[in-house]
Amino acid sequence: MNTLKTMFQGALGAMSFGVYHQFTTNRLMELNNEKQDLFIMDKHQKEIDELKEQISKLNNKKGWYSIF
Repeated sequence: MNTLKTMFQGALGAMSFGVYHQFTTNRLMELNNEKQDLFIMDKHQKEIDELKEQISKLNNKKGWYSIF
């Protein structure tokens, strides 16, 4: 009877460890995906800011077409 109890406790411990490991792995992957998304959004925001700056410079230029 003690042998079965020990085997059951070992199996339960192994399952608990496996579930915990899977949970932490999934959470780590989610955080990494969020970090990657933020990096991409930041990169796109910089590109948008640069384009806005270029548009602003073009709008501020004075030329012969400014009379229209």
